[in-house]
Amino acid sequence: MPRLVDHDQRRAELGAAAIRVILREGLGGVTVRGVAAEAGWSTGSLRHYFRNQHELQSYVVEATTDALRRRVLPRVRRPRTASSAVEGVASILEEMLPLDAGRREEYALWSAIVEWERQHPSEGGSVTWNEQRALHRQAVALLRGHEPAQDLDRAALPHPDPEVELWAALLHTFVDGLAAQIVNTPGQMPAGTAGRLLRALLRAVPPAVPPVVPPVVPPAVPPARPDR
Repeated sequence: MPRLVDHDQRRAELGAAAIRVILREGLGGVTVRGVAAEAGWSTGSLRHYFRNQHELQSYVVEATTDALRRRVLPRVRRPRTASSAVEGVASILEEMLPLDAGRREEYALWSAIVEWERQHPSEGGSVTWNEQRALHRQAVALLRGHEPAQDLDRAALPHPDPEVELWAALLHTFVDGLAAQIVNTPGQMPAGTAGRLLRALLRAVPPAVPPVVPPVVPPAVPPARPDR
């Protein structure tokens, strides 16, 4: 009797094998032959699922993105108590920084996804970039005293407060650069220094100034004329 094959399970095994290859060799190492060897499969067996390297890498990037969202989003969204808005926002953004072994692994995987998006640009631009900009937009809006957006679609739209857009761009650029320094020059950018620099920038975000409402001046009442 032929053995039943769980194709979803086998694809999941391939995705896990490909992630190990990415962490060791980067996205360029994700080839049909390389992933087959990592999974313990024959090249012919892998080609039953993916005809070429492009199909394999496309699947791997999608699977890796899903895996990262399942790991990172619960940490970002978990309830937290903080002594200030700056501290609360910093604790959220630090989930995206490669400050320990687990987050360094995540950073390497995000980098592979960004490399794929660079090689295969979509009409709407990088999904990863757009999602990260939405997170920074939400962070700045909170620091400026605005109500946070209730869904991801609204968070992805430009904020009506132009200062939110300006500081979201500054914060996004800063966090990307900070992450790169933590990975590439850890001796010069240890975790403690990174945390202090992040909080210093967050404290520089100006609060929203409420609009000045001119006082209501009652109309002048002419003096009563004496009766003659």
